[in-house]
This record gives sequence, structure tokens and C-alpha cells, in this order.
Amino acid sequence: MKKILFAVSMSIILASCQKESAAPVLYDPPASNMENGLIDFEEWEGFHLSKPGSDSRLNEDDALMIQAVQEVFAGAVKVEGMAKLEDPDFIMEVDGENGEQQKLLLWLGDEGEESHVKRVGDSNAVYSLDEKWTDRLRQLVGNDLE
Repeated sequence: MKKILFAVSMSIILASCQKESAAPVLYDPPASNMENGLIDFEEWEGFHLSKPGSDSRLNEDDALMIQAVQEVFAGAVKVEGMAKLEDPDFIMEVDGENGEQQKLLLWLGDEGEESHVKRVGDSNAVYSLDEKWTDRLRQLVGNDLE
């Protein structure tokens, strides 16, 4: 009888000590994608990306693409005391759900480098995208505007 009680006790102890298997976690965007203050509105209808002085333009209204780009820009961090940036690589127009539009200037770094973005008309605030977000953004826009 003692052996049975011992075996049951050990089984319970061992079962409680085992780690649970880690289930894959899907990306769950934060309630507010733009808590960093870069974009004034949360709901995007689409965006347009173009090079300054070029007629070539990427127009995007696909929900998955919008969500992916929102994720990138939600990762932007406001940088204090940033040197003045000139000649952006891209101009991005973000269309809000209620007809609002906001223009951004984007300095896209090379693979593995930081990128910078700022709102048109806001000369003081510059935001930085680390190399992870730069690489993701380059992957999303691909060679469409290169």
C-alpha cells in the first residue's frame, strides 16, 4: 500500500513540475497602434508612398499590408536632439478612416540600419525606426519604388 501511495504522490509531484508546452503566439496589435504620437489617428484606410519628384507611387489599401505597416510605425521612437534631416527618400501619405490625411517624410536606411521619419510641418519631432523595423519596411515595399 505504501508503494502505491508513494507512486501516486510522485506522479502528482512530477506532473505539477513539468513545463507547459509553449503554443505559438500570433501577433496581437496593441489597442492603440500609434501611442508614440507619430500618427494622429488609429484607423487607416490606406497609404501612398512615393519618391520626391517622381511620378511612381505605391497606393495601398489592402488590410493586411496596412496592418503590417502600422506595426512598423508603431515601433518608431521619438528622438530628442536629432540633427536636421534633408532630402527624404520617400513621402508617405496616410489616409485616416474619417477622411483625414497625414504626410510623413521617410529616410529609409539600408538593410540592418536605422530609418527616420517625421511628420510634414513638425520640424521638432523626428522618430527613429531600429534596424528590425527598417528591414521589415524594406521587405514590405520591396522593389516597388527602388
